[in-house]
Amino acid sequence: MKNDSEAMAVIEAILFASGDPVSLENLAEITELTLTEINDLCNRLKMRYENCAESGLILKQIENTYCITTKPEYKEYMARLFRPQHLPSLSNAAYETLAAIVYNQPVTKAQIELIRGVNSDSLVNRLVERGYVEETGNLDLPGKPAVFSTTNKFLMEFGLKSASDLPSVDLLMYENIERLQEE
Repeated sequence: MKNDSEAMAVIEAILFASGDPVSLENLAEITELTLTEINDLCNRLKMRYENCAESGLILKQIENTYCITTKPEYKEYMARLFRPQHLPSLSNAAYETLAAIVYNQPVTKAQIELIRGVNSDSLVNRLVERGYVEETGNLDLPGKPAVFSTTNKFLMEFGLKSASDLPSVDLLMYENIERLQEE
């Protein structure tokens, strides 16, 4: 590539064409640039979008990936474009369940139940249907219980780079609840 402007244009084109988040490693492989160069160029591209009031786009970083998405203030127009199935908003119980998963991932349904004090199977299933949570494996215990973690869709829709961006909430931590029960 001739210069940084061309490199930023190439990265922008890749992210636009992909439609999904693209990892730093994949961007480096495609562009033959270093991870440091990719990070620097993505940060500059992000600033360009943020400083351009006429643009409806932003560059988002989600963990070690980047994507181009619409600015949150245009959500209403995007909803009209895609005409979603008008999913009902999440209940307080669903948000509680989601928080239990976020702060303890990977976590089993039994652990979520212990945290919340009630059966949460249907709520976990609803969060899976929404794409906020996914099954990420099984524990090596009798019955091989499934473990659940949040998805990139969750991070994107809640405006987070990673789950570690959330504030600490010790009361939701499975280990603390288990310790309290033992005491």
